[in-house]
This record gives sequence, C-alpha cells and structure tokens, in this order.
Amino acid sequence: MTTKKNATLDTDLSDSRTQRYLAIQPDIKRYLEYTLLPHHTDLFQKQSTPTTPYQELDLAELLHDGEILCKLGQLVSELGETKVQNPTLRFKSSRMAFVQMENISWFIQLCHLIGVPQDEIFQTVDLFERKDMYQVCVTIMSFSRIVHELQPTVFKEVVGPKKSKVRPSVPSKPRSLRS
Repeated sequence: MTTKKNATLDTDLSDSRTQRYLAIQPDIKRYLEYTLLPHHTDLFQKQSTPTTPYQELDLAELLHDGEILCKLGQLVSELGETKVQNPTLRFKSSRMAFVQMENISWFIQLCHLIGVPQDEIFQTVDLFERKDMYQVCVTIMSFSRIVHELQPTVFKEVVGPKKSKVRPSVPSKPRSLRS
C-alpha cells in the first residue's frame, strides 16, 4: 500500500515539474534565440529537420547535444574573480553520446564558475536523458540573471523571475518562549 502512495506522489511531482517545464519552455527558447542569434545566425537552423522547423522542436531536442548551451556559455567573457578558462570553449561538435554529454558538462562547469547556486544546477542526465527538463530551465533562468549582472551589454535579457533584493524579516520569538 505504501508503494502505491509513493508511486502516486512521485507521479504527481513528476507531472507538476513537467507542467512547469511546458509553461516556461517558450520563454527559455525566446531567450536563447534573442541572445544567440546576433552572434550565431545559423545555429538554430542547423537544428531544424526537413519536416520540422526549429521553432516547433522541443527545448530538450534543441539542447540535447550541448551545442546551444556551449555557444551561450562562450559569450561569457568575465568569470568573476577566477582566472580559469571558460570551459565551454572546449566544445566539440559530434554525434557521439559521450561527447554530447561532455559538452553539456562544460556548460554545467561554467555555471559553477559564475556562481549559479548548486541547488539550481541540473545534472547532465537531466538534459541528456530528459529526466528533469524543468531543472534545466531553472539553471538557464539562474544563468541568465547572473550573466546579465556580469555583462549587461551582451546578455540584455533575463528569463524567469527576478531575484529578490529584499529579504523578509524573520519574526521574533513569542515572549512566552524566550528563555
């Protein structure tokens, strides 16, 4: 009986994340196009198939090989205070799965370097095996906020919710509970 409840909870959580992914996907695609097209005019056309233009492709299909993520990462020239080379410069175009996964991992490394919070970074399998596409979107949203602060002339837009500047006040302990 517990297994059935857990399965239902897992299914509900998965469905919820899928719905959120489907809702935010168009905004993420628009952000990627707006940011990358001035620098890489044919990047999205390469993703098209004879029967399907890239605009109709799912975000997972567009990002699957890591090329778009690496091209996005290559626009970052300021890595904060680190003197490390941008890992997305190691991008290799390939149809081999391990190279595509490596490309995705270069973007993830860049996210770590620029300060994307660990809990907002997806894992390679989340994208490559389409396990959690909403987490991929969360990473791109966080990435967009951070790079917009680093290089507002290159990354003119931010996708997703804006980061809150004001922290809510923490309520004080009731007098009866104070020691």
